[in-house]
Amino acid sequence: MSDNDNKQDGFIPDEDYEYEKQLADEERIRRQQREEAARQRELELERQERLEREERDRQIARDKVELMKLKTGVISESDTIKEEHTEYEKLHGTKWIANFWYHNKIWIIFGAFVAAFVIFIMYDLLTRVKPDITVLMIANNGLAMREEQLESFFEEYTEDLNGDGKVEVLVITMPLDPESTDELQTTYQSKFLANLQDSQSIMVITDSNTDPDFLSIMKHDLADDFPDSPYVDQYGLSLNFKFLADKLSYPEMPNDVHLSMRTPVKTLADSKEEMEESYDRSFKVFAAIVDDLTAQAQETDDPGLEDNPIHVDYSSSSAESGS
Repeated sequence: MSDNDNKQDGFIPDEDYEYEKQLADEERIRRQQREEAARQRELELERQERLEREERDRQIARDKVELMKLKTGVISESDTIKEEHTEYEKLHGTKWIANFWYHNKIWIIFGAFVAAFVIFIMYDLLTRVKPDITVLMIANNGLAMREEQLESFFEEYTEDLNGDGKVEVLVITMPLDPESTDELQTTYQSKFLANLQDSQSIMVITDSNTDPDFLSIMKHDLADDFPDSPYVDQYGLSLNFKFLADKLSYPEMPNDVHLSMRTPVKTLADSKEEMEESYDRSFKVFAAIVDDLTAQAQETDDPGLEDNPIHVDYSSSSAESGS
């Protein structure tokens, strides 16, 4: 049988078989030797670690004994236990500043922020001019665009009521439209209701479209205090003056605007007595305005305003909504 026949039949000659077997045995022996050498290294490493651990334990035990001797005064000094004193470099100048900033920068920044906030609050309190009177402008007719003119007008009749040496009138504009429910109107209503809790806010500028619930909190007998003025009615002082509209730079002002006065009541912030005191101060300003405008109207034979308001009939609106 030829070699080719042996290869085709899968038969390996004896000499080749023995050679392959020898190679396999040698490789197995070498692998066993490598594994044994690795195992010996691991055993040696474990032995070294055990010896080191035992030595550490013995040293710790010796140190404990030495420490107890030191604490009890048996010995005054130990060769194995030494008290360590860390010497720190004394910093000066820019090094000290840099080191201080590194360790305290968060607290420094926080402290600077708090200090700045306190300074701002104190400055605001010291420099803010407190108004002598506050007027609430809720008429929804364009007067909200004449805030500065309204403040100047009221300041002509106002004295230094708070004793700060200045005359300051604050007009807060928040024109209310009871027929609107948009976000701005909700904000205005909330703002007005909040200001109603301030006993300093007595005078209110209203018109014929002002919500009846808001008109109900005004004084309706002011005409009794001014029998000689035909311009004071159940809603307050009518501002139906042509010369006043020109002064306010609002010639198209409707003829239904009134300067009303709130009835003193107890609020969430102040007592009724405190509001009565504010009412008395504001009433002097109100009386001065009534007397002056009445006199000017009579002297100039003022014709009044021509522009009529767009009247909202709340009773019919309520009846329709109820039906």
